[in-house]
This record gives sequence, C-alpha cells and structure tokens, in this order.
Amino acid sequence: MRAWSRRRRLLTVGGGLVGLWLLLAGWQAVRAARSLQAGGDDLRAVRARASLDALLDPSTGDRLDDAGARFAEADAAAGSPLLAPVRLLPVVGRHVRAMGELADAGVQGSAAATASLADLRELADRPRAAGPGRIDALLDLSAIAARAERSLGRIDAGSPDALVGPLGDAVAEVEDQRQAAATAARRLGATADGLAQLLAGPDPYLLLGANNAEMRAGSGMFLSAAELGFDDGRMALGEVHPTAELIAPEGAVPVEGDLGANWGWLEPGRDLRQLGVTVDFPQSAAVAVRTWAAVGGSPEVAGVISIDVDGLRNLLRAVGPVEVDGVRYTADSVRGELLRQQYARFDQRDERDERRDQLGDVASAVFERVEAGDWEMGELATQMADAVAGRHLLVWSSDPDLEATWADLGADGHLDERSLAVSLLNRGANKLDSWIETGVDVTTADGPGGRRAIRVELTLRNTASGDVGPRYVVGPNLEGLEAGDHRGLAVVNLPAGTDDLEVEGGRLFLQGGDGPTVVVAAEVDVPAGETTTVVVRGRLPSGLDALVLEPSARIPRTRWVVDGRSIDRDRRRTVTLGR
Repeated sequence: MRAWSRRRRLLTVGGGLVGLWLLLAGWQAVRAARSLQAGGDDLRAVRARASLDALLDPSTGDRLDDAGARFAEADAAAGSPLLAPVRLLPVVGRHVRAMGELADAGVQGSAAATASLADLRELADRPRAAGPGRIDALLDLSAIAARAERSLGRIDAGSPDALVGPLGDAVAEVEDQRQAAATAARRLGATADGLAQLLAGPDPYLLLGANNAEMRAGSGMFLSAAELGFDDGRMALGEVHPTAELIAPEGAVPVEGDLGANWGWLEPGRDLRQLGVTVDFPQSAAVAVRTWAAVGGSPEVAGVISIDVDGLRNLLRAVGPVEVDGVRYTADSVRGELLRQQYARFDQRDERDERRDQLGDVASAVFERVEAGDWEMGELATQMADAVAGRHLLVWSSDPDLEATWADLGADGHLDERSLAVSLLNRGANKLDSWIETGVDVTTADGPGGRRAIRVELTLRNTASGDVGPRYVVGPNLEGLEAGDHRGLAVVNLPAGTDDLEVEGGRLFLQGGDGPTVVVAAEVDVPAGETTTVVVRGRLPSGLDALVLEPSARIPRTRWVVDGRSIDRDRRRTVTLGR
C-alpha cells in the first residue's frame, strides 16, 4: 500500500513536471513565433520604403535594429533547451527546427542590411565631389552593393517543403525577399557602374526634350535637342536647338525594320519630332543618333537621353527651383508652366522660336544645378528612379554592354514580349494633351487551348474647350477640326503571338509587329468636351498568364484597371491575369 502511494506521488510529480515542461516549451515556441512575426513586420516596413532616400532616413536604422533584436529573440527561443526534446520529433520537431533556421536567417539579413546602411550613410555624408570624385563615389557605391549581394547570398532560411501553415509561407516569403533584395543590390551596383562609365566620357549623348503637351507613344514629342557632354566626371550641356530646325535631307537617314514598316510615311529619319511613334524607345533612339549626325551634330554621340516635363519635375525636387527668362520653375509649377502657361506668354508669330525653346532651356538650367552638386545623394537617386519608372527619363546606349545595363534596369524604354502598351499620339498639330484624360480597362477570360481572350478598352475624355488658349494650343490647325478638338492615333501594343484582333471606335490603319510585340492603331477624333472609346479585342498566346504594363508617360496619368483591379500608378509593372 505504501509502495503504491509512493508510485502515485511520483507519477503525480512526474506528470506535473511534464505538464510544466509542456507549458514552458509551448511558451518558448509561441515566443519564437511572435518574435519572428514582429521581426518580419519590421523588415517588410523597411522594404516598403526601399528608395535610397528612405534607406538613409534615421528611422530605417531604428527599424532594422528592432528587426535584428526580434529575430535574435526568436533565435534564442527556438534554440532553448526546453525545446530540445521537441526538436527530435519527426513532424513537430521539423517545424521547431525551421523556426530556428528562419530566425537565424532574419538575424543575418538584419545584420547585412545594417552594415550596408552604415556604408551608404558614410558615402552620403561625404562632401559632394566634382569631376573624378563623382566617379570614385559611384564606384564605392558599386562596391557597397556588391558586398550586400554577397552577404544576402550566404543567407539560408531553409526550405518550405514539408512545412504546413503560416510557417511554410513565412519561409517562402523570406526566400522571395532575399532574392528580391539581392536583385536590387545587383541592380544598384550595375547602375553605379553604368553611371560611372557614362560620366567618364568622352563621348557625348544626345539629350531630347519631350513635351507632354503633344504626345507620342510612351513619351512627349521631341521638341528640343542638345549634346550632353561628359568628361572625367563632369558634364556640360551644349546649345539647345528646336527640333523644327533640324530637318535632315530627304533620304539621308533611311529607316528600316518595324519602325520603317509601320511609320515610314511620317519620315521619322528626317524629323526628330516624328520619332517616338513606337513605345520601343531603342528603335527611336538608334535613328535619332543618325538623324543628329545628318543635321550637323556630332557623329560621336554614344547614346540618347530623353527627359520630359515630369522628368524635370523629379529633378527639381532634388536640386531646387531654377529661373529661366524671369520665370521661376519649381516642382509644383513646372507642369503648368511648360504644358500650358508658356504658350500664353508668347505671341504665336513673333516669339515662336522662343516658345519652343522653353523646355530645353529649363532642362539646361536644371542640369547646371545637377552639375553644381547642390543636392542630396539619396534624394537625387530616388527622384531619378521614380522618373525612370514612369518613362519620364529614358536612357539608351549604342554600347551593347552599357545598353544591357539600362535594359536590365528598365531605363531604356524597351518592350517585352509580354508588354501591353496603350498610347494616344497627337495628330491635331496642337498642344491639347494635358486636357485629355485617359483610362484603360483590361479584361481577360479563359479560352480553349490555354489561350485567354483579352479586351482592351481605351476611354478618352477631352476636357478642353475652344477658349482655353491661343490657336497654336487649341487649334483648329487641321481641316475638319474645331477649336478644342483632339485628333489622335490610338496605338495598342499587345504581347507577341496575340491574334484574332478586332478594333472598334476608330479607323484602323496599322496592324503588324513592333519589336517583340503585336501592334494595332486607329485614328480617332475626340471633340471638345466629349468622350470617345476605342476597343481592341484579341486572343493571347497559349500559357501567357501575366502582362507587363508599360507606362504611357501622359500628364495627367493614364488610369489602369486590369481584371477589375485598379492600378494605383502609371508605372511599369507585371500583373498576373485572372486574379
């Protein structure tokens, strides 16, 4: 009887100890999971503001410190001796071990980010260098990016295979984030190397000023041109010329390929204003270099840079206001000044050349400020990246290696075989595009053979009236139009292999290939105060489940809806269909 009583007491005590161990082990597991969640939230917050300017903000360092501390807590909890027996179990143990691996990856990732951030801050805090010092700073930035990429490459969060629930999702998310961060680091390094090569010179680039008041495909019309020289880290902009004065002799610049086949009737090789009719900027840029040489420009031009009104707006945010001919241009005023107000200041007959030069002259003043170095590195880099994302700043190089860098960054405005681009080219010989509101509604549906049907609806709303400006702005400058009427070419680029195309709402005049895409175009009139719709239908190639939306660079921006989802910004992005 006494022996049984002792056994009962031992069992009771043992059971209590087991219960206590289970309680403590469970508490440690919950603590690890909560710390992992908190650390992940901190890192996601940092990634959401991953511009260079945001990374240099002191709050980013605080977030990274918090993330590192949270992951260290999770690592300690997951590695607690209390969980040692659990780690030996076949299923539960696998998940506990995975928590430890995930926490360790978080610690390493936070440490790598903190180290890179410290390097970036040291670089940003240096006195602004001129000339060769700029090249040195860019090469240092490239080295920082390379170290970050190597550190990220050493991180292993484990495999999500055989993990269930949120933990498996978390492991997969961390790996996705690691790969995205490594790609961003690689691209940052490539950008720094490319800019260093560009600034080193000695070959100049052709700078084209694109005015969004009169649109082309994915850019404004090229109304001014100048050579932008580079020499050992310094840059200087040459004389700005109205492109109306730069007409090449007939036949001097033959245009072949898709650009010639689709748009040869506009003679794009003779007149820079007739380029930009394709969204595929490399096609236009290669011709622009030859046209520039044919009108007396340098035959040594090594590439083309295009900047429009919003591109200047981005740079003004970084360098501050400039003054040109007594007019002060700020990030807040430059749109109104260059899209509308400049035309109200100049008489159509007596000051036509001066009016045409304003965008180029403002660009010249802005580039002088950039050359002077009165800007913060993080802010300038952030604004340039934003301009590139919206096609407001485009860069193309005739050097294949450097061009590959710009293409990888999406800075060269190239089309992808999955691209969807919707453009409205101005053919009314007016400056009405800032009064045209555009919306694109894309719907897709499953079809036989894995081929989705696609419907692209372009809605054009003309908010102008006949009295919003001088005749040069509102017309009529073509027969058959009234003041305020807009005549345009609706151009839609669809992914390679799209067929069964139909167009409604305009006079179809083009159907063919454009780089890696299929293109259709129709002429359409939008009378003042009215709304017009153009619809394109087709069937996408088999297996295509995503589109690359190409920004229109219009002001105001084109508003996109894809399969019922509103797209918040007119930026290049990949969207998955059917979700």
